[in-house]
Parts: sequence; C-alpha cells; structure tokens
Amino acid sequence: MHPKTALTRISAAFRLVAFPKNVIQDSRLRIYRPTRELLAQIEHLLAANKPSFHHSPLDDVIEVLCQGRRYSWVGIYLTIEENKQQLLVAGGENGLNTIALPQTRSKILVTMKLAGRELGVLAAESDRENAFGSEDRVLLENAAGALARFLAGRGKYLVRKARSALLPQTTCRLTAHTPPPKSNEVSPQR
Repeated sequence: MHPKTALTRISAAFRLVAFPKNVIQDSRLRIYRPTRELLAQIEHLLAANKPSFHHSPLDDVIEVLCQGRRYSWVGIYLTIEENKQQLLVAGGENGLNTIALPQTRSKILVTMKLAGRELGVLAAESDRENAFGSEDRVLLENAAGALARFLAGRGKYLVRKARSALLPQTTCRLTAHTPPPKSNEVSPQR
C-alpha cells in the first residue's frame, strides 16, 4: 500500500471517530450542529422546565444556541409595552448574563409571536460579517416560536417575575392627606 493512501485512510478514520458525520467543525474548534438537532434539544429543554432559584430553562436555550452555532451573543427580550422591550436573559461566549458585544459585525433579530401577539424578541450576534444565512434564520425563527409557546404557557412565571421587577420596589399606602398649613396660612374650619 502506498504511504499516502494509508495516511488518507487513517485521517479519514480519525475524522469519523472524532466527529459524527452530521457535525461540522470550524477553525476555532466550535462544533456546528444541524438545525433539527438543535431545535429538538431546545424543545426538550423547554418541555423539561426544571426552574430553580438562580437558573431558568432560558439560560440553557441560550447556551445551546451559542455552543451549536457561531453566535457570540444571544439575548431574549420580553415585550413590556408597545415598542418597548426588557432584556430577560442573555449570554454568550463569555458565559451567561453578558452584555451585547462591541465587536459585533452581524446581528439578527427574530420576533417571538404567538397568535399574532408579540411576546418578545430573540436576538443573536456574531463577530463575523454575514454570519447569518437562511439556515440560521430558520433555526432562530423556530426557536423563537418554541420560546413564545413556552413563555405563554409553562414559562409564564418567568414573564411575571420580569414584569414584577419593573414595579417600584417601595409600596405606599394611598390615604387622603392634606398637607399641613404653612405658618402664615389659616387652616380651614371644619
């Protein structure tokens, strides 16, 4: 056997052992997983829904999107009022709760809608130019749909929690109160 042929067979065997055929790897050692596989995992995470005090299933969805594709940052915004959103959860290469990156070269925003009602926006950013193709758009649109169904159903507690965080922290009692008269004013007679 020719040495080049043996080397080619060995390297082909190594690639098959190291990475399944449906997984692609880029130069920065990130693994790109197929859209269907990512969507199935996102649906599974949202269906499992094991909330804890410091962790929500939305954190896991962001982690799956960032690890499965070339996204350097992903954020989930909740619509509070018309044309007003609040960041619900975000994360990226540097971990959860990171802010949007200043070196962003590509950005995609996908509306999370359910029955024609806008619940929020799913945002993804990349440090590469033209990073988002049609497959990414399909992935993010389907992920946004799954998130909308989750936030309107089993994840409604996350929406309530985010909206209650917007309310003023101090509570006041509403009582009929007239300010005390100034020293040179005469108080009204009763």
